[in-house]
Amino acid sequence: MPFTKLGTFIAGVVFFLGCMQVALAIGVGLGVISEPSPGLFLGNMTREQAIDSGLLKIMAAVAFGVITEISRSVEKK
Repeated sequence: MPFTKLGTFIAGVVFFLGCMQVALAIGVGLGVISEPSPGLFLGNMTREQAIDSGLLKIMAAVAFGVITEISRSVEKK
């Protein structure tokens, strides 16, 4: 039970961080967000790499969330 709740929390945090990374990369790419110093928001990644990394985090979080939901449904039986 505690591992299922912890897994759900971790999946939610990773999903949120992935969405933020994609949003920042798109914002910097479109020029809506201007970085005060190069690499402040995206680090040493290009915009494309940041978007790819964010999307991978989102997909991993969704998969981890599905696994925790399966765990929760098996636990109830």
